[in-house]
Amino acid sequence: MNQPLDKVCVIGGSGFYDLLPSPKEVMVTTPFDKIPVHVLEQDINGRRIFFLPRHGGKHSIPPHKINYKANIFALYKLGVKRVLSTNAVGSLNEAMKPGDYVILNDFIDFAFPITFFEDGFEITFNSGKKLSGVIHLDMSEPYCPEVRNSILKTIETKNSHPNGSYARTMGPRFETKAEILAIKRWGADVVGMTNPSEAILSRELGICYATIAVVTNYAAGLQKELSHQEVLDIFNSRLKELKILFFDIIKNLPVEHGCNCARHIKN
Repeated sequence: MNQPLDKVCVIGGSGFYDLLPSPKEVMVTTPFDKIPVHVLEQDINGRRIFFLPRHGGKHSIPPHKINYKANIFALYKLGVKRVLSTNAVGSLNEAMKPGDYVILNDFIDFAFPITFFEDGFEITFNSGKKLSGVIHLDMSEPYCPEVRNSILKTIETKNSHPNGSYARTMGPRFETKAEILAIKRWGADVVGMTNPSEAILSRELGICYATIAVVTNYAAGLQKELSHQEVLDIFNSRLKELKILFFDIIKNLPVEHGCNCARHIKN
């Protein structure tokens, strides 16, 4: 009997709108939106790979309008066990230069709270365990160590950083100089507008999640001015390499899970 394919998803950020060479379109209905989530899929090297552009195919969805619950629940419904994401970020750390990769290991979330477990939501996992009510999630290690390890083993370039703290602001505007100064004092290395929501919701559903952030600029006050075009230009300069990296990382993911991301489900 054939074993079911291991299912992995890549979530693309600003400037990253396609990945798979010959994908099939999948429309996934969820309780969180009348519009189905549009996901692309293709079987490659014995794995089923999904691709989801968080801002839509042509960057049509601003950060504060992304339906994170629908996106992550759609991946859960598809049977995705591991998610690799990419984020364009501004740097508050002069050692993290435009074009560099940062493998996030922590975050500070200044934006809105988010959880599946509200308004009567309940779910029964394949293990048979049912969760409902209020869930207080342990985020001491917010990114999956196993997936992070596969990223670190794959990226061998000199312009990568094995750790970095991400601060999330609301957007869609860029931050002020005073905001960046305050965020820097909190200990963040990079700043963006999206990542923690995906990390939190993935953990709630027992999905392993990790991120490669791409530095596209220095944050406000560390360079003269900011523009979204600059973000896209720097990201595009890394895009071809980044796509190759994701396929290599997926190839290096262990078949058996050795992490504890779903511990609140298993207990």
